[in-house]
Order: sequence, then structure tokens, then C-alpha cells
Amino acid sequence: MSRQFIKLLRTHQPITFTVANTVTSSKVADALGALGASPIMSVEVQEARELVKVAQAVVLNLGTPTKQLKTELATVAQAANQTNTPLVLDPVACGSTAFRLQLARQLLSTHHFTIIRGNAGEIASLVGIDWHNHGIDAGIGHDDPSAIAKRCAIKYQTTVVLSGDQDIITDGQQVFKNSQSTRWLTVNVGAGDILSSVIGALLGVGADPLTAGLIACRIITTAGIRAGKGATGLGNWQAHFLDELSRISDKDLAI
Repeated sequence: MSRQFIKLLRTHQPITFTVANTVTSSKVADALGALGASPIMSVEVQEARELVKVAQAVVLNLGTPTKQLKTELATVAQAANQTNTPLVLDPVACGSTAFRLQLARQLLSTHHFTIIRGNAGEIASLVGIDWHNHGIDAGIGHDDPSAIAKRCAIKYQTTVVLSGDQDIITDGQQVFKNSQSTRWLTVNVGAGDILSSVIGALLGVGADPLTAGLIACRIITTAGIRAGKGATGLGNWQAHFLDELSRISDKDLAI
């Protein structure tokens, strides 16, 4: 795998259009900016197609869904497919309510996504595997996460990034794993949202889906682990995390 993706992000500053979770949009924007990408957020249908035209990647986050947002999501997904713009889906808590699950499945049945990024509970829900979801957290299940990720990738003909204590990246055939982790990422609301948009940014500079998934996981976990070394609490860790993202280099990823 190429070791130059951080350099590409900072050189080309890919416009990463995220239909964002309103809870975490500023965190996502700051993280993308720290890495060198150019974030833009919107939930307005009237500008959706224009934004897709200027973006190098698009990320749809279902964290705070509404009936109005359904139209925005569908419009953006359609425009991204028409322009062959890389498209990432983050089906936040899709196993928690029927509304979220129906929305995620409808988007997946109607549009093609380059990557789906979710935790074990979210990915399991997309393929109908019984899982005890716990809000936005992964919850508890008894199936093998690698098997779940592969099944989802095959079902939707895409690449799946199943994030957790061990990240799994698969296209249904090949499987890559990232075993780096830190507890700070599990308690920081928005860590998954950041990961999804970083994946989008990497797709925007030409990384193939498997590489984008693996590199993004390594970026987030590497920065998270380093930030934890000087952290005294969650707020302090978040500041250190942004600092680490801003100074991370390709040689730090050890892939």
C-alpha cells in the first residue's frame, strides 16, 4: 500500500461534503481540517446537487435523521452516483429504531455506496442479524464480526468498514484488520463520524475502498493512542487528538 495518503490529503485538500450528524458536525469538520482536507456540511436540498458537483467525496451520516433529511439524503446519493463521486454511508444507530433502519436500507437499495462504515451492531442490523444494540454504541452480539462485515459487503456489493476494538475492512472477499485501539475513542461521541468522513476524504484523493478504509482506521487510532498519552480527561484528550491529527505523517501509520 502507498504510504503517501497523508501527503495527498494536505496537497490536494479534497472537498469532503458531509450530510452531517448535527451533534458532531463541528468535530468532523475540525478533524478533516486538521488532516488537510476541506470539509463542507449541508442539510439543504436546494444546494445538494451543486455541492456534489464540487466535492471529491460525499459522506451521508444518519445520526440525527428527520423526514426532511430523507429528501436531502436521497438527492445527494443520487447526484453522487450520477457524477461517480465516492459515496460513504454511516448508518448511525440503525438498529435502534425502525425509522433509522428503514432509511438506511432504502438508501442502500436505491443507490450504490462505495463504503459503509458502522459498528458491529449497525452492520449486523443492515443484514438482519440479531444484535442487542445499545443506542449509538455497538451493543452485544454472538456472531463473528468478520463474517457479519463480509455478509454486508456481499449483500450491498460494497466495501464495509466495521469499526470497534478491532477494525475490520472487507469487500466480501479480502479482509484487512486494524488491531490498534484506545478507550478514548469509545467514549468520545463522534469518533465514528470522524472516521467515516476521513474515509471519504481518502477516497477523494484516489485511494481504493479497501485502502481508504484501512488507512483511515490507522489514522484515527494512531492519533487517538498518541493523544491519550498526555490526556487527563476526555476534554483534554479531544484537544490532543486534533493536535495529533494535524501533525500525523504517512510514516506514522506503519502499514
